[in-house]
Amino acid sequence: MAENSLDIDQGRDTENRKHMEGSAIPWTFLGVVAASWIWAILAFKRFWERDPDYTYGWSVPPLVAFFLWRRLGDLSPAVWARMDARSTPGISVQPWLLALPALAILPLEVYRIEYVQSGFFVWSVNLWAVGLTLAAGWWLGGRILLGTLLFPVLFYLTAVPWPAILALPVKQGLMTQVAQVVAEILLWIGIPVTVQGAQLHMTNGVVGIVEACSGIRSLQTAIMVSLAIGELQLLSAGRRAGLLGVSVLLALATNLGRTFTLCWIMERHGDKAMHDAHDPVGNVAMYSLLALIYVGGRLLSRPDAEMSASVVSVPWASRLKALKWGTLPDFRPFLAVGLLMAATVQTWYFALRVKYKPQVVGIFTPKLVDPASAAKREFDEHVWRALAADSGVQFDILPKAPGERQISVYQLFWKPGPRVQDALGHRPDTCMPGAGWIQQGDVRKTQIRFNGHVMDFHVFTFDREDSKTKALQLWGIWRNGRPVEMDYSRILRNSPEVFSLLPSGRHLMGVEVVSAFTTFEGEAPGLEFFERALPNYFEVNP
Repeated sequence: MAENSLDIDQGRDTENRKHMEGSAIPWTFLGVVAASWIWAILAFKRFWERDPDYTYGWSVPPLVAFFLWRRLGDLSPAVWARMDARSTPGISVQPWLLALPALAILPLEVYRIEYVQSGFFVWSVNLWAVGLTLAAGWWLGGRILLGTLLFPVLFYLTAVPWPAILALPVKQGLMTQVAQVVAEILLWIGIPVTVQGAQLHMTNGVVGIVEACSGIRSLQTAIMVSLAIGELQLLSAGRRAGLLGVSVLLALATNLGRTFTLCWIMERHGDKAMHDAHDPVGNVAMYSLLALIYVGGRLLSRPDAEMSASVVSVPWASRLKALKWGTLPDFRPFLAVGLLMAATVQTWYFALRVKYKPQVVGIFTPKLVDPASAAKREFDEHVWRALAADSGVQFDILPKAPGERQISVYQLFWKPGPRVQDALGHRPDTCMPGAGWIQQGDVRKTQIRFNGHVMDFHVFTFDREDSKTKALQLWGIWRNGRPVEMDYSRILRNSPEVFSLLPSGRHLMGVEVVSAFTTFEGEAPGLEFFERALPNYFEVNP
């Protein structure tokens, strides 16, 4: 065998070359694979841009491309020569059968656009791209090529948002556990502190551990980086598993160190100093984590691991000719149906843009004319950043007579645009546990009249494990002035909104939220308590 050429049977080489040059089937298939990956990346783009937990996602596709290039280049000429008909399955798939799955593009694209919080649909889009790529490896090169593609292609899934049924319990569990551990450390060193859920109450203020500070970001980044370092260092399977385990522990430890440092700054220097140090301390913790994972990978690497020189010595054109292009199914009907479904979705949304007049201001207008009865409060900087609302107000309705309760109120509004898709993710059932509240009973519905307009609200009841204090919260959400239909019968979902099978233009409308919250002991106050108070502080203009 010559050093710079593949030992491929000349007849098979000629057959493959003619098939590539004379048939549209291979090019159609490659186009379908490329379009699937573009679709998958578009499904993730918004998470990588706006969700701090997944900002590392931009680095994943380049890493996938590099890992593929290196793995394919490291295959020896003899291995490429074995990718013949005997190692490639001879499975015949009818073109019309392949066209049927393309019908699913219409609902998947609708759900991707309108229900961006739905992990099921996001994963469906991306698993399609991953599955199709691995199938391509099986068709073109059998077990050899499939095994070569397996890790780089599956590595892409590290950038996929975790499903809500997994992400929400992990986030909430980390928030409360980090608070408990840090509180114990503070007590050991003589700093008084009490814990309520994920909030640490100290002498100079309160340190709240929100979802972004739970450690989930460090955990997800550590998983991705450890897998990437293991591949870059060519570690064995056992050493990769060890590095992954150590990286998870390092992620938890660095986040504990970060939270402890912020609490110590709060106790010694006050609230302003803690907020000023929040981002720098977080950056130090994250960069320290990445450095430690890299050092761990280097320590686990084998000094005798050598890179193959085949990337340079063997022409890529010859490698491509070694693949069995003639085994590919005919994806032309699939492509035609898929393009028709995509065009249908876009045409439908174009018509909706013409039909709807997007709401650009909220329908609730606060009336805070009497400072003695309503005390305005500023949003916490980090909470406001996580909400990403376009406008909002927060205030307390103060008791005017003995026996009356204080009511904490906020109103938020998101204009039509990319951020409006996140609005439904900020709900009492997912946010209140971070403050130590546990939801009790079913979510009820009620209505309140504002200057002649009847508005729908959801009613939540909460209590605490370590206190007799309970809470009642009224929470309403509207899209273009109309109430959003919600279903809380199933928990641990990114969005309990009732799905529609057809495009509705939800992302083209403004979203508004109004909340009223009060605490009590013993018997819950009647809802008329809210019905009397709220209309005095809001005017509704649908």
